[in-house]
This record gives sequence, structure tokens and C-alpha cells, in this order.
Amino acid sequence: MDGSGSFPSFAVLRDEDVLARVRDAMSRKFHHFLPVARHSLSALVGFCDGVQQLFPASRPSGVVESLTTWERFLSTEPRARRIMMTVQPLGVETAGGAWAAPLLARVARWHRDSRGRRHNQPTDVWVAGLGREGLDARQPVSDDTVLTVALTHPEGGFRVARLRLEDAELTPDAVAATLESVAPCSLAEARRDGLHPQVVVDVAGRGNSAWTSHLLTSSAWLGARVDATTGSLELAFDHLVMDGSAMMELSRLVADVLPRRAGSAEAGEWLTGPADPTPLLRVELPERLDFRNLACATLTALERSGAGLLRSQNPTMLVPVLPDAPTDVERAWRRIRIAVVPARTRDGEISPDQVADILERTRGEGGVLEDIFSTLYSPSLPWWLPSMTTHGFAFTPGLRQVATALAGNALLSKITLEVEDEAALAARAPIYFNTMRPLPAVGGGVSLCVTEVLCRTRQGVRKRFFAAVAGSGPFTVRERLVAFRAELAPQVLRRTRQSPSSSR
Repeated sequence: MDGSGSFPSFAVLRDEDVLARVRDAMSRKFHHFLPVARHSLSALVGFCDGVQQLFPASRPSGVVESLTTWERFLSTEPRARRIMMTVQPLGVETAGGAWAAPLLARVARWHRDSRGRRHNQPTDVWVAGLGREGLDARQPVSDDTVLTVALTHPEGGFRVARLRLEDAELTPDAVAATLESVAPCSLAEARRDGLHPQVVVDVAGRGNSAWTSHLLTSSAWLGARVDATTGSLELAFDHLVMDGSAMMELSRLVADVLPRRAGSAEAGEWLTGPADPTPLLRVELPERLDFRNLACATLTALERSGAGLLRSQNPTMLVPVLPDAPTDVERAWRRIRIAVVPARTRDGEISPDQVADILERTRGEGGVLEDIFSTLYSPSLPWWLPSMTTHGFAFTPGLRQVATALAGNALLSKITLEVEDEAALAARAPIYFNTMRPLPAVGGGVSLCVTEVLCRTRQGVRKRFFAAVAGSGPFTVRERLVAFRAELAPQVLRRTRQSPSSSR
């Protein structure tokens, strides 16, 4: 999900009354809100829209021509919130850290060969902290003929090197020699030398998850580690720099070049190691389950397993939606939008047909969050305003619905991979992913992410699902995730029986 939706009318047009337009949008799209919540959100968006008119922003980015709404939102979030990850139970051979060189060689080649292919996603950047100039955390590199990488050293520090983006320099042996030629140093020393690592590989096992390994450096947009126990490859990506399709593409390319242990690798119940502070739990889904029924099952399971934990009386789930477009439309125009799906409407518990209607309206008209975020996350406004607003609403009775709609108590995301035939479908190695989790301020929640692998046959579409759930707030506790999965299983089974054919 890249959030590159176009600006909504009330964020662009200036010849109509802002509050009238916003109130109309709220009455149609937030009809399940309490009046005080709906009016408060309308007033907030109207205020922010007025500030934009009075104080137009200068160019907020030094790496792209203009920021999408989604990028403006991500730029205000800390790196720990922006990280998305993939886990592949490959059984990687970790002896001597020999896996690092082929991984870095493949990443560098992908970085070089994919330039200009993705809308607003340059990788000739490093990631800055809050002391940066402008809203965009992405900063241009000083030399785009190299990729700066960092390798953790067992005795402390990092080997920080610049890999030249030439074929002769991007073989595993050449990369290993380059890394060996530099002495370990601290990141502060590297910064003084003008080095800002873009990729960090944790061969020394400093972090206990891809999350923490990625955060070992302050500037990287990719972090990699291999779990010593399972041999699973864990990759963490900065969502501001890459979207889900780029993440999946690079993850699959890297997996092909790594050395493997003898014997087959299998995914266990827990996809990440025992010390992971944000554990990832495998979830089994039946082939005949369709997406709208999965959405309903997820909300029901969240309500039942989160009783007494969630701050909202009506939990909300965020769902990325890809608008209808011909396959030959350029990526820049395939705009991802975010649907907001409440657990209950005025008619009671939300139904699969109502979920389908929300997804379809979002696909055609644009998402509710797109309307709000384009104004609330304006470069004209202080970067801290949206976060302060969300937290303030979360702790105010009557306004919690606003915070829940902005942040969600659940995220349901799906990435689809298509293969040629049933043999390729059966042979496809598992790849699990997870992305941004709900804010603890709204009570936390779960992020259920599904890799759908499908093939088209004469009898119809055959599918395999690789699904995983992670949590935030109280749902980071393993017992809570297991409880959620236990509630999800019968809901999924019941809804699969009611809907034997996939409709989405």
C-alpha cells in the first residue's frame, strides 16, 4: 500500500464552503459515528484545510517532486512504526556469516536495476531522523554510483562499506572482499566520514528480530537477519521507501541466492524467534475462503479475544484496496486506497455484503482516510499535529471513534502472487509478511497479513494462503495472539462453508 491516491475535492477546490463539503462526507462515510465524533472530525479537517490556504507549504521533499498523501503520513511516523517485514523459512546456513555477501550482492543489483521503475520510490536515499530539513525523511545520497551497507561485527561496531554498482563489483566474492577490507567502526565514526548505511545486515545477531536489527542503524531502509534457531530469513523494510510489491519482489530475489542447510525447512507455529518483542504467529486459512468473509471473521475474532482490552466499543479495521485498472496501466496510476471497515453498523454486526460494498466504494470513490489524511497531514502543518490529535481523541470519551478510524484496531492486508500452473503452486515456498500495527493509544490490535498465491486453471482458480498475525499494545503478548487465532479459526470455518466459491 503506497497511499498514492489523488487529492480529494475538499483538499483541492477552494471555491466552496469547506465545512459543508466535510460534513457531507462525514455523514455519508462515517454514519456509524456518534454525532460529537463526526462533528469534531469535520471541524478538525476544516481547520487544517483553512491553514493550508493561509500558509502554503514550500517543497517538502528533496527526493521526489511531490509527496503522496500516504508518504506525508509515513513521514510523521517513527521508523519503528513504518517497518514492514517478510519471513521466509528457508533453513539458511549461517556458519561464518557466509550468507551476507550473496544477499548484499543481490540487493545491490536490484537497487541498481530497478531505478525509475516505481512511482515515488527512489532507493538512492538514506533515512534521516527528526532533525532533518523538510517533511520527507528520505535524503538523497551523495554518490548514486554506490550502495552504502553495514555489517554487524561480532566484537562490536560495524563494517561500513560502499559497494560500487558495477557487475564486476557485485559478485558474492567481490562483496565479501570489499567488506573484509574495511575495519569495524561505530556508526558515529561512519557518519563523520559521510557514510549513511542504506542496508544493514545483522550477521552478529545483535537484534532479536528483523525489527530490532533494522533499527540498529538510524539511516537504513532495509535490514536483514537470519534466525539462528530456525534458519528463517527475516527482512525488514522502511515503508516510506518501499511499498508492499517492491518488498515482495526483493524478498523473493534474495531467497534464491542464499546457502541452505541440509534437509527441508518448515515453518513452525511461531515464525520468529523466542526473543522477538513483536512475535509473528502463523495462521492457517482454507483455500475456499474469500476476502470479504475473512474481513468479517477477523473483526469478530478481534472483538471476542480483545474483550476489555480495546478502547473502542466498535473496533475498526483498515484494509488496503487496489482500484480497478487495466493491467497495462503504469504503476504511477494504480493508486492504493484504504478502506475503513467497522465491526458493527447501524444494522448490527457487519456482513460480507456490507464489507464488499465498502471495498467497492473505496475502490471507486477513494478511501475515507485518503480524504482526511490529505488535509490533516499537510506539509503546511506541524508534523506532530496528527499524532497529538490521534492520541488526544483516543483518551477522550465520545471521540475515541475518531482515533480508531484514523489508526484502526486491526489491519487486514493481502498481496497476491500468480504462478503458471498447479505444479508451480504446490512447489511455491512459503513467504509471510507483516506490516504496520495499530497504535497502542487506541488499545492496540492485530495486523493480519496474507500472501495469496494463485494459478488459473480450466476448472477455476486454485489458491494457497500464507498468513501471519502480529499485534501491538496488549496483543504483543503471545497468549493474546494465540487467543485471537483460536477465535478466528471457527469463524473462518463457518464462513467458508457458507461461501464455497471465491468471489474476490
